[in-house]
Amino acid sequence: MRKLALSIIGCALLAQAQDIRIDLFDKKSNRTGYIIIDPRTGRVDQFDRRSNRLGYGTVTSPPSTPSGESSRSVPPDRRTTR
Repeated sequence: MRKLALSIIGCALLAQAQDIRIDLFDKKSNRTGYIIIDPRTGRVDQFDRRSNRLGYGTVTSPPSTPSGESSRSVPPDRRTTR
């Protein structure tokens, strides 16, 4: 029973640690490469179609407000009623 519990915990940790892969294609549906994103660290790696790394960087998400609304102010409607 203890091994089963450890296996379940291990699987849960692996499921959370999975990277996000985004395949890239051109206009004629030819595969041009892919991007790997690590959601925990924000690291991004870009690869060509032969899996040669082209570059890397980090991604940050924009800050969110507690209500889930956009932090940008929306200008009021300037139309006049007649």
